[in-house]
Amino acid sequence: MEEINVKLIIERIDSVIEEMMDELTALSPEEARELMHDVKEFVLRPGKRIRPLLLVLSYKGFGGRNCDDAIALGSAIEIMHAFLLIHDDIVDESEFRRGEPTLHKIYKRVYNSEKLGKDLALTVGDIVAFYVIRIIGRLHVEADVLRRIIETFSNCYVKTGYGQVLDILYSSNIDENVLKQDIPQKICLLKTAYYTFVYPMLFGYVLSGKGRNIVEEERIASIGEKIGVAFQYRDDLLGAFGGESKSANDIVEGKYTMLVKKAVDSLELSRPSERRKLVETLNKMEKTQEDIAYVREILLNSGAVDWIKEQISELVNEGIKKLDEIDMLSNYKGEVKRLFGEILKFPI
Repeated sequence: MEEINVKLIIERIDSVIEEMMDELTALSPEEARELMHDVKEFVLRPGKRIRPLLLVLSYKGFGGRNCDDAIALGSAIEIMHAFLLIHDDIVDESEFRRGEPTLHKIYKRVYNSEKLGKDLALTVGDIVAFYVIRIIGRLHVEADVLRRIIETFSNCYVKTGYGQVLDILYSSNIDENVLKQDIPQKICLLKTAYYTFVYPMLFGYVLSGKGRNIVEEERIASIGEKIGVAFQYRDDLLGAFGGESKSANDIVEGKYTMLVKKAVDSLELSRPSERRKLVETLNKMEKTQEDIAYVREILLNSGAVDWIKEQISELVNEGIKKLDEIDMLSNYKGEVKRLFGEILKFPI
């Protein structure tokens, strides 16, 4: 049975990403060269590389043999991840990403202009996304497989885009009508589950050359949805209580997460005045440290945090159990299970 070295896979992915970004930089006019060096640094910042790793494990698990193609496609979707982060940081007006300044803030500092910083980051982000199409076109696959990869690629990022639309629409914009809808669950699926788990696994499956098997693809999607929602729930905890950085970004931005929805629902009958105050606090455009502390207290005291932890555990266990239903090599399946299990490490 083939030995799996996850560290080596990630090192290869980072190496290929660096080569790709060097190529993209070489294609740029001299006047834009420094801008692209900053993008390269942004893309290569240390991360878990969940998406490309899951793609490679899926590809090999379903019998794929040309690991170079899997590494290339995995690197491409990690570059796409950076593109989305660049735009997301501008939308959220974030100052830091992975402990360092966001790209638009770097450009703002260089050119001493807020507008120019955002304009440049948006545009170079677009360039990065367009470049990824070139990478896909280089894959050594049959025409039918390439068409399926392009179709999968489009489905992935269209869904992700709509998830971002919903996230933008309902940040600091929570009203009674919104509270009656299942918006957080839709955002979980569109912005996280499909993008981070369902489609990376499907990319690997399609790239491996497996013929169309609707039942198998639906099983993969079902696993990815469960794990992806659990992953987003865990991210909701991080966004409210933070990890090492003690971040409270979701509270500051007034995100309507499942954690918030559960707190609001639990207060609806027992403490309606507290429910109104919580919603009003989240809708405030500028929030004080006292506001953040208040929201955290409500999330804890309402039982929302305990509930979300239970949901995470149930979803991860269901997803891992469902992995046994798909036709994947056992050693790769075991590594995917280990990756899913990491989600059970709670920040609080």
